[in-house]
Amino acid sequence: MQEITVLLKKELMQLEKLVRNLQERMKKAPKGTLRISKKKKGVEYYLKDDRQGHQNGMYIRKQEEHLAQELAQKDYNARLLVRAEERIRRIKQFLKMYDETDLSTIYQKLSPYRRNLINNLILPDDEYVRRWEAVQYVGKPHPEGAPEIITEKGELVRSKAEKIIADKLYALGIPYRYECPVTLEGNITMYPDFTILRMPSREEVYLEHLGMMDDMNYVDGVMFKLNTYERNGIYLGVKLFVTYETGKKPLNTRALDGMLRKLFGEE
Repeated sequence: MQEITVLLKKELMQLEKLVRNLQERMKKAPKGTLRISKKKKGVEYYLKDDRQGHQNGMYIRKQEEHLAQELAQKDYNARLLVRAEERIRRIKQFLKMYDETDLSTIYQKLSPYRRNLINNLILPDDEYVRRWEAVQYVGKPHPEGAPEIITEKGELVRSKAEKIIADKLYALGIPYRYECPVTLEGNITMYPDFTILRMPSREEVYLEHLGMMDDMNYVDGVMFKLNTYERNGIYLGVKLFVTYETGKKPLNTRALDGMLRKLFGEE
C-alpha cells in the first residue's frame, strides 16, 4: 500500500508547482471578467469590469478578441487554481491520516525485549529489503580461467558492462541479486543477470544485459531467452528490462543512469 503514498506525494509536488504557475498567471491577467452573448449572427464578447459602470459589460471589438481569449483563460485558470488548492488540502489530509495509522509503528514502539518475543507481521521497508538481500542462493557457475571482475558489492561478474550496472544499482541503493536462479514452466532454470526488488511495491523484476548484439549466434540465444520469459508471463517493459551493446557501441552509461533512476528509483 505504500506505493499509494509515493504516487500521492509525487502528485502533490506537481500540484504545488501548478498552483505557483497559476498564481503568477493570475497576477498578469487583465482586470474584469468575460460575458459571452449568443446572437443570431454569431457570438459577441463583453468585458465586465465594475470600475467602468457598464451593467452588461463593454463590447469587445473583433480586432480585440485577444482580450476575450485572455479573460476566458483567466476564468479557467481561477477555477483550476481553486480546484488544485482543494486537492492539495485533501491529499495532505489523507497523508497525515495514513501516517497516523501506519501499522509498522506498533512494532517499532515496543521495547527490544518485547520485540524478541514477537514475530513482526508488518515489516518496514528497510527491514524487508535487509531480509530480501540476505537470502542465500547458488548462482550460475563461472568457467575456470574467466577474468575476475569484482563489483563494489564484492560479487564476481562476467563482464565490465555488468560491473558498471551492478555498481550503479549499488550506488543508487537499489536492491538486487546477481544471477539468482528462477525456475520457469517446464522446469527451466534461468539466471537473470539482475533480479531487482522494486520498492515500495516490493515487486521482483528482471534486468538482462545483452552484451554481444552484433553476434548472430548470440542474438539467437537472446531470442530464445526472451521467448521463454514471455511464455511465463514475464513481458519486456513490464517485468523484464534490458540493456545492450555491440563491439562498436558499448553500454551507454548516461542512458543507463537515467533508466535505472526512472524505473527503480523512488523519485
